[in-house]
Amino acid sequence: MKTTIFLIMVLLINNSCSAQNNIDFYYQNKTQATKTDSIGYKFYLENTSKEFLKKDNEVLLFFNNAAFIDDIITINGKKYNFDNYTCGYREIKISKGNRKIKIMSKKKEKMEFNLKKGIDYIIINGNFDNKWSVTFSEYFPIMECL
Repeated sequence: MKTTIFLIMVLLINNSCSAQNNIDFYYQNKTQATKTDSIGYKFYLENTSKEFLKKDNEVLLFFNNAAFIDDIITINGKKYNFDNYTCGYREIKISKGNRKIKIMSKKKEKMEFNLKKGIDYIIINGNFDNKWSVTFSEYFPIMECL
């Protein structure tokens, strides 16, 4: 009986881990924010039209443009074209109401993850080994042009 329960637990743990084996997850909390990050957030507020600013009930996704050249990304059913290379990151807002985020790429495998509480920003990169890199951030991150 104990062996059976142990095997079931191992299978459940193994299946839940392997479901996201194509993603490397990272986390940034507010204590890691630097003065440069504050400057980046100020720049975002001052240089983005009010109607395009992130609202409290939204999450701002940052997609690395270099990682998704000539790709089509689908986020929770909505498609975004990454036709040309542009320096930096593309910003896409999504509602916090949908706790599960589903992202598909024509170049990469699909991924799904749950939105973490207190997160307002998510950085998404594509690694060379066809993995996704997802960084949850509590603060507006400053990112260099790649």
